Amino acid sequence: MHARTVVAIGCLAALAAGCSPSHYTADADREVYGIVADTSAKTLGRVHDFTVRPTVDLPDMLETARSKPRIPAPPVPERPEPAADAATEPGATFETVVPENLPPPVPEPGPAAARLAMADTLRVAVRASRNYQAQKETVYLTALALTFERYLFRPHPFATGTVDFVNEQDGGRQRSWDPTADVGVTQALADGAVVAGGLGIAALKYLNRELGDTVDSALEFSLTQPLWRGAGRKIVQENLLQAERNAVYAIRTFARFEQEFAVGIASQYLRVLQQRDVVMNNWQNYLSLKRGRERAEWLAKAERMAEFQVDQARQDELAAYNSWIVERENYTNDLDAFKITLGIPVTAEVALEPRELDRLGAAGLQQREFDLEDATAKALGTRLDLANTREGLEDANRRILIAEDGLKGDVDLVASMGYASRATHPQSARISLTRGDYAIGFDIDLPVDRLGERNALRETQISRQVAARALDLARDNVVLDVRRAGRRLEQARESYKIQQRSVALAERRVDSTQMLLQAGRATQRDVLEAQRALLTARNALTGALVNHTIAGLEFEQDVGTLVVDEEGQIHGWILTNDGR
Repeated sequence: MHARTVVAIGCLAALAAGCSPSHYTADADREVYGIVADTSAKTLGRVHDFTVRPTVDLPDMLETARSKPRIPAPPVPERPEPAADAATEPGATFETVVPENLPPPVPEPGPAAARLAMADTLRVAVRASRNYQAQKETVYLTALALTFERYLFRPHPFATGTVDFVNEQDGGRQRSWDPTADVGVTQALADGAVVAGGLGIAALKYLNRELGDTVDSALEFSLTQPLWRGAGRKIVQENLLQAERNAVYAIRTFARFEQEFAVGIASQYLRVLQQRDVVMNNWQNYLSLKRGRERAEWLAKAERMAEFQVDQARQDELAAYNSWIVERENYTNDLDAFKITLGIPVTAEVALEPRELDRLGAAGLQQREFDLEDATAKALGTRLDLANTREGLEDANRRILIAEDGLKGDVDLVASMGYASRATHPQSARISLTRGDYAIGFDIDLPVDRLGERNALRETQISRQVAARALDLARDNVVLDVRRAGRRLEQARESYKIQQRSVALAERRVDSTQMLLQAGRATQRDVLEAQRALLTARNALTGALVNHTIAGLEFEQDVGTLVVDEEGQIHGWILTNDGR
């Protein structure tokens, strides 16, 4: 095979490989990730490891969570003893309803399950959550649109060609090959001018040797410059500017989403643990009422308590057992729903770390000294969503200028210059640069019909009014968010203190009423009411602790000071500090 043929085939193969879909995908990723990194650095002052490729390996992530040192699991209360008999006549004891073999107080997965602390859960969420991935893809697509706007102001090379085989029968059989090729480049300039240059070659090769061959070539240049409508850098580069601002908005929106996402995951995590605590409290309540019912039956046998009071104890024990079953099922459902939020299969063996609530309780309420006026002023300057709305008003003002430019007429300067090959040498494609043709003129379209442009102007003017009202509303909402979050934080702190006193009083009340019942100075109803009050107080105490924690996170989120890293960790929070 001829050496030049081999080289040509190699070049074509390399070109085909370079234009494969994987090449274009990698090229798009490189440019988009660069835009995201640069925009993040300029807008937020930090750069995250950003990618939209699904790289999550859930089994490895859960295995990493399993291998980490664990906080000791809380002790499991002993189960009630199974019933000795099962009487069916009226007045039968509670064992006729409760199964002999009760399940564990709280559903627990097997020993191979991954027990996720808060920090582990946030890491899993940012890698596996479907919503998180969708938000990253929105950022990617916004940056991808910017690449096209930048592309419009780059040189655009082109290369086209045709090869025709002609077989003519008229006036004798004539067969010929007719190849043509055009190569060149076009460039749009920042002020609206478009310049182009191209080289065209046309050849005619007859198979009838007596007819001879011809080769023609031409070198052409052209320029189009708007002078009235569509002229000027601000007008020409508006779409590019808007695309760049859209990239900034997308980065801010994603950073705001990261804050809300981390707070949402943390809140749902704590709510699931709160429900688990409710299950344990109901279990303890059931055990206490079971022992109370046994005491009541003993007192009734000793003729120291009426039978109807024993029935009250039995009925409350039955209600406590039912409440435990219901709350246990609610906990299972909440945990499964949380797995879906994280992006974990519902069937995955996962448990949340129950001692995270103990860590919160041991740390006590985190005192956040703040002034609402200062916090409000800070939020107005730092909230990323408000910054987007504020700059959206600037976009609306620019769109009015663009619409006003559309009312103008078109006056374009058009110029061209061309050089052709020598006519005296039909078999040569050499171009003569000593003689060329040129043309210059104006394309004019006066603004005599501008109804569409008039309507576009009014639309932009009204859109500007809408944007101004949206900014006013956004400011008011930020102020409302901060004030409401601050009041909610204060209320949660007071509620927690109240519930602490309430639990202490409820425990003392249970002890005192049981002692008075033994002495015959209280009724079974008094004991049962005290027991219900204790259950309510314990559940309320856990709820107050969780509410205060969530209120603190939401306050920082609403002020805009919450810092979340690329692993979803909330800076400065005890539950996302791995140094335990």
